[in-house]
Amino acid sequence: MSELEGPTQLDRRVLERVRKLLAKAEHPATPVEEAQAFSAKASALMAQYAIDRALLEAEALDATAPIVKQLTVDAPYALPRSVLLDRVARAHRVRVVIGPDAPSGGRLCTLVGFAVDLDVVELLFTSLLLQASTAMLQASRAAARPKAFRRAFLLGYADVIGNRLAVTKEETDAQAEDARPGTALVLADRGDRVDAMLAQQFPQLRSLRMTMSSGGGLSAGRAAGARADLSTGGRNVSGLRNRELA
Repeated sequence: MSELEGPTQLDRRVLERVRKLLAKAEHPATPVEEAQAFSAKASALMAQYAIDRALLEAEALDATAPIVKQLTVDAPYALPRSVLLDRVARAHRVRVVIGPDAPSGGRLCTLVGFAVDLDVVELLFTSLLLQASTAMLQASRAAARPKAFRRAFLLGYADVIGNRLAVTKEETDAQAEDARPGTALVLADRGDRVDAMLAQQFPQLRSLRMTMSSGGGLSAGRAAGARADLSTGGRNVSGLRNRELA
């Protein structure tokens, strides 16, 4: 077993492989079926890397612990964008607390999780946010009430993406357990430790309730979520700022 490296960033070798796969998937000449295969491989690499990291950390002499990180999800539509962040995080053993409006009009969100999982969540959220924003603008061109349509669109998109990622998580975890029995216990322990830190940091959490007034936007967002590429490209898009808490 190799020595445990610093946990602050994802392995550059893994990211390079992911970027190469995505470049093939995004090339205009690549057939749809092949593009989907490249994207699926990139997504699987990221998920497997996170599991490998968890197993390494479980064997390390100095046990790692969950950390707390804050992200500001920028306006417009900061709340439904934050819901997308929450849905992505849930599939990677990361918990999200959506806070009040920031002075800038965005939403200050607090994430609790292990460093590698936080990195994966941020990469995947950034990619999906870009895809959602592009699809939202295209779908809302003819909308009578574009703001209501776009808000509902993003909520529908987040709902479907969350369900898809949950299925992917179950499949990846099951494959890891089949290959290395005991993996499930390690992952369950990490999830429990994240939940414990969340309860310690936020002992009085309340559920967030949202309303929407555009059924068409919700349906369009769900359809776009079903088509979204779940791979991670490390894209840098406006709408996300972060800092780690000491």
